[in-house]
Amino acid sequence: MNRLSRAPGIPKELPASTLNDILNGKRERLPDWGLVASFVQVCHRHAEQTGLLTDTLGTVEQWQARWRAARNELPRPHATGSYDLYRTPADEAERRTSRTVARLVRLAGDGDSEAAYRLAIIHLLTGELAAAGYWIHAARLRHYPDAEALARDPHRIQFAAGVSFSYGEAFEQEGQAKLGIARFYYGLAADHGHVQAAERLRVLRAIPFGKLLPAPIGIERRPSDG
Repeated sequence: MNRLSRAPGIPKELPASTLNDILNGKRERLPDWGLVASFVQVCHRHAEQTGLLTDTLGTVEQWQARWRAARNELPRPHATGSYDLYRTPADEAERRTSRTVARLVRLAGDGDSEAAYRLAIIHLLTGELAAAGYWIHAARLRHYPDAEALARDPHRIQFAAGVSFSYGEAFEQEGQAKLGIARFYYGLAADHGHVQAAERLRVLRAIPFGKLLPAPIGIERRPSDG
């Protein structure tokens, strides 16, 4: 396991002692996603090298959905929202984030290239770089138009913040029902210094007194997150 985890394309090395503790139930804390993703990929490689069937192992997408479900079931006595710039209660912010990401994971698992790209953007901006790398790779394999540009950009975080801001605009234009998702994307961008995103969050805090963006004109692709 440790040798295979050092191969190119595996997000994280798997120390034997760490795996032993986890697999034998000696650790109660949920492993981080990078370690789980690496373990799943290594199991697939080992099965392929030894002629074992991989059908029952589950895909990385399926395991990420399971990992997120397990994380969401953990007690959160001191939970803090990652994008709570507009004073949404922390537990509600967390639920909105989880619902958005869970929906995208389901879509990406069904082969949706745009969902894979959106997951790459989200993970880049939340600091989950191993997961971001996986979804960038998935979006490129599925030939999503902007995935190659994201993969090659030397300033990926700034690139992702700009994309997240555009997602926020699109959802805001969808109307009141989508403002929670708009705030989510604006918040991700604002966390990384995007001035316009921070301004939109300020305006949305004032709703119904603030001014929404005008209705879109000629938008070809509608958001798919909510």
